[in-house]
Amino acid sequence: MNEDAEPLESLLRPDVTAFFDGGGKVRAPSRPVHGSRQVAHSLLTLLARHPRASLTTHAVNGRTGLIARYDHQVAAVIGLDIADHHVVLVWVVLNPDKLRSWNQIATPDDPGHSAGHPACRDR
Repeated sequence: MNEDAEPLESLLRPDVTAFFDGGGKVRAPSRPVHGSRQVAHSLLTLLARHPRASLTTHAVNGRTGLIARYDHQVAAVIGLDIADHHVVLVWVVLNPDKLRSWNQIATPDDPGHSAGHPACRDR
């Protein structure tokens, strides 16, 4: 995993902070994670739990974002705050209750995205 962490770390500011919301239903850090190495490790650990995970880009609450899918189900929505070409804050929603709308059936003109999610309706 260390060889995967280095490229990810290079995208993060050294003082980056990540917040994880598992809602008590999904195993996730309960406190903020600080530092590029620790944040990279936490994100890679999250993805490593599911070998068939896929990541796609998508706006999340007006931020640059990533959607992690496991077997075509949205399992994590990741919002990124970026400054000076580096990620300074990471917001990871893993709570299945909060991801319900992301897992609704997609419309034909927007495959792969949830038709019910507010970020998709604004297009």
